[in-house]
Amino acid sequence: MPCSSANIGPGFDVVGLALSIFLELHVTIDPSSTSTVSHNCSITYEGEGPDEVPLEADANLITRTALYVLKCHDQRTFPVGTAVKIVNPIPLGRGLGSSGAAVVAGVMLGNCCGGLNLTKERMLDFCLMIERHPDNVTAAMIGGFVGSYLRELDPKDMERKEIPLAEVLPSPAGGVDTGLKPPIPPVGIGHYIRYGWAEEIKAIAIIPDFEVPTATARGALPKQYSAKDLVSVSM
Repeated sequence: MPCSSANIGPGFDVVGLALSIFLELHVTIDPSSTSTVSHNCSITYEGEGPDEVPLEADANLITRTALYVLKCHDQRTFPVGTAVKIVNPIPLGRGLGSSGAAVVAGVMLGNCCGGLNLTKERMLDFCLMIERHPDNVTAAMIGGFVGSYLRELDPKDMERKEIPLAEVLPSPAGGVDTGLKPPIPPVGIGHYIRYGWAEEIKAIAIIPDFEVPTATARGALPKQYSAKDLVSVSM
């Protein structure tokens, strides 16, 4: 799964670009395993921020996401003997969509381990139940230069549209009983358009040596913009 840059130009929460730094998962399943690890899944990790990444299946964002997908399809755990090696060169919390790539990786992991045969569009629905800003996850799932948005849903689906992350993914964040029967994403929760990209245009990422959580970065933005600013940006 590629990293991504989002909120490009006036495309706030809409326009994202996949970049060529890739999160990789190496997965093996040994049905003869007698290991007693949590949820039948052992995790190893190499790459950025190794001290910050939990290695328990119900705490790691990738495997928690995969468990969510599996439980939505009445599969309680990973197959016996699942081993996941995560190789992650994407800097954490530096504006390159590390969490978006992790969510996409988790949905794909659940799809693969559960033998679910979900389409990319359906997997995107699962991503958007967890990550409510579609630009990063759509770029990571679809690739290339994309514009994306959340569709208007009917009132019944709207009740589930803004479910907090802790109430979607399994424990520990949401408590022991969270996720026993998690909410299944509506079909077609998001939509995207893929744009052309000139090969001559290259991206250069300037990566700070400190982390900035997305919520903190958003807090620094103005709450309102003048008409003059909006006209200037759109031209």
